[in-house]
Amino acid sequence: MISTARPRPKTRPKPRPAGTLSFYLRNGAVVGIIKLASVPLVLSISVLLARWLGPQEYGVYAIAWSLAAIGAAAASGGVSQFLTRRVAELHKSGRQPEIRPHIAAAMLLVSLAALVFLLLLAAGWSARALPLPLTGSTVALIFLVAAFIGVINIGSAALRGLERAAEGQLCLLILAPAASAAALLLMISLTGSRTAWAALAAMAAGYGLGAVLSQWRLRRLTAGFRGTADTARAPALVRPVAAQSKTYIAYAVLMILGLQLNLLMVGVLLQEEHVSYYNLADKAAQFAALPVGILELLMATRVVSLYSQGNFDGLRKLYLTLTLAGFAAALLIAAPLYVFGEEIIRLLLGQTYAGGIYPVMLLLLAAQLVRAAFGPVTVMLLMTGHQAYCVASQLTGAAVLATATWLLVPHYGLQGAGMAATAGVLAAYLPLAAGGYRTLGLRLPLL
Repeated sequence: MISTARPRPKTRPKPRPAGTLSFYLRNGAVVGIIKLASVPLVLSISVLLARWLGPQEYGVYAIAWSLAAIGAAAASGGVSQFLTRRVAELHKSGRQPEIRPHIAAAMLLVSLAALVFLLLLAAGWSARALPLPLTGSTVALIFLVAAFIGVINIGSAALRGLERAAEGQLCLLILAPAASAAALLLMISLTGSRTAWAALAAMAAGYGLGAVLSQWRLRRLTAGFRGTADTARAPALVRPVAAQSKTYIAYAVLMILGLQLNLLMVGVLLQEEHVSYYNLADKAAQFAALPVGILELLMATRVVSLYSQGNFDGLRKLYLTLTLAGFAAALLIAAPLYVFGEEIIRLLLGQTYAGGIYPVMLLLLAAQLVRAAFGPVTVMLLMTGHQAYCVASQLTGAAVLATATWLLVPHYGLQGAGMAATAGVLAAYLPLAAGGYRTLGLRLPLL
């Protein structure tokens, strides 16, 4: 007898959910590759600017760029971190129509913060509160660069929440700097102007293009998210977004102040050419911290997963392993910079820069090695809801950094600034280490 039963269709295996650890590791690896690719690009732009402008004008540019970085962090740093978390929650829970209002509210908040930054910057410049060599047009360009970076940060944050982290980082780390370099080369060929203002104008053009591209990509991705909750709700969301972002904002502002405060104080206490030496030395020393930054990026979702499971042993093992790996990699990068750094600087920038950069670079490398020795404790605390320790560490580090810089620079010059930087990093990471031990049982490898 012939069976008339229909054959059962072959079932295909269900695709793995996008939220698995392997997905996030791959996504983080792509972002890590983008960060690695951005390093030679940013370094090339710095070398081009240093050779094109000379020590004095490059020092003015470095001061202006530091102010723009502080403004961008104040306007968007904390809001962007909160937005990533909120967009991810809405996306995972199927509440996509609420995503666009939250993005619009974040943009409104960042716009208001950028305007406040402009008013403060203009007031400080007109009152000559700080003896920095800035002009009115330079202040306007600082505001534009800060505002454009803020817009890119919001776009990148929303893209991360939509599991498109690589696209957001691509705009911030590759497209915007590349467009800035192209604008800079075009300006050199057309005008020959060798001023800090021209360099800032090129940066504003490049980051403006990056802001447009990031928002364009974000709009395309969220075009189908319209619903009952449209962007008309955005003004009503500004206050709750600001309230829920306040801890992140405090951490972001303090972090960027800690990174830029020493350079600004060098500009106040010394001359513009010393700022250029310090800025380039700091960029070179940051190569040693690059492996730690990439490891922090890759481990974030793993920390969240282990903490949600209550697996504190797994957290401690992860911290120990990555601390040892990051410190070993930092030593491998720092060693050739210690031995051959002066020759490398002389080759890239000439003898004028080599004598000023190399001595302070050695001290700044020590600061980065101190950071690497404490490992990714900041991410461990941020991803487990213990941000208060991060805020306290930034306050402590900034206070020690400012005090040590004020005391040491008049007597020891740039070497004093390097010593102050090392003291500031140590002061910032001791509270983090204490917080990590108290809350998660984290121990440094040698303790």
